[in-house]
Amino acid sequence: MRHTSAGTKSICLALCLAFVILTMSSCRPQSTEQAAGTQSSRPSLGIEFLEKISSQQIRVMSFNVGWDSIFPDDDPQNDQWRQDSSGAQFVRILKALEPDIICLQEINPVRDPQQVGNILDAVLPLDNDQTWQTHGGQDNVIAARFKLEMKADALIRRGSVTNFGHAMALVDLPDDQYEDDLYLVCAHFQALAGQANVAARQEHADAIIAWVGDAKRPGGEVDLLYGTPIVVLGDLNVYDTDPAHHLTTLLSGDIENEDEYGQDIMPDWDETDLADALPRHNGVAEDVYTWRDDTQEFNPGVLDRILYTDSAIMVENAFVLNTEIMTEEELGAVGLQAGDVMLDPETGRYDHLPLVVDISFRGVLPEQ
Repeated sequence: MRHTSAGTKSICLALCLAFVILTMSSCRPQSTEQAAGTQSSRPSLGIEFLEKISSQQIRVMSFNVGWDSIFPDDDPQNDQWRQDSSGAQFVRILKALEPDIICLQEINPVRDPQQVGNILDAVLPLDNDQTWQTHGGQDNVIAARFKLEMKADALIRRGSVTNFGHAMALVDLPDDQYEDDLYLVCAHFQALAGQANVAARQEHADAIIAWVGDAKRPGGEVDLLYGTPIVVLGDLNVYDTDPAHHLTTLLSGDIENEDEYGQDIMPDWDETDLADALPRHNGVAEDVYTWRDDTQEFNPGVLDRILYTDSAIMVENAFVLNTEIMTEEELGAVGLQAGDVMLDPETGRYDHLPLVVDISFRGVLPEQ
């Protein structure tokens, strides 16, 4: 009887222990994905905006990096206006964003633009011994993972700091993956207030719209295939303290100096305005400013823009990278640091922030 009683107690004890284990297991918290029978590849963080929805999308980035800040301090070709050294931040941003096409501003015009390509080759190397392709115009540099055709540049105004203008190129996308190529106008407009500077920005916009109109019409200096996607982007210096009619011109094709640059045009292929991506900070925040400087009295502003022909282009994702509003966990997951979008993290001095759009194409448009 004692043997039987002991055996019974042992069985009861085992059953109780099993019940406790099962109860604790069932109470263990599970993620939604795990409960659905799937396994998450990484923690669910607020960094989804950094990922492309599809590998077929083209990621385009615009960034005024601050005069030659991405090059070493002892580089003999550093611009005379260089004040900051942000090479390490730039590398981390490139690795986190992995752009396909880049428009940079404030690169010393005397540089070979392939110096930018060399940085990209080191940070984001391409397959099959391919190298990043580059083209420069004034202080603007276009860089792409793909071949660049129809390269051109324009000088608009000789300024006291730099010669303002833009670089243009057709990005030759692989025919086996894309029906279209992509035409870029990468620009840096005259800065500062005052009637002369406002007039310079307007002249710059008139010249770009005249060029787009020429590209849409057979003949002239440049010809694009009908429906070729077009993007106009860069530091356009769109201030909230002046009329900023130059932005209206770029969007609507309303040329002010028609004697010099010709009649108004409708810049999109479907005879409508260009679209303005107006990305938000990290894709979700309310802020859309692309420039700020807390050491000055000016409000943060949307100085930089990405304008595009929405008859041919769909913007699937858009954001202004702001590392300051990311958590430590989010930053660590993608190799960024909180001060990476600042020119000087030690003093908290901002300048321009990177803008990104992930685009796809609508396909060949029927000619009108």
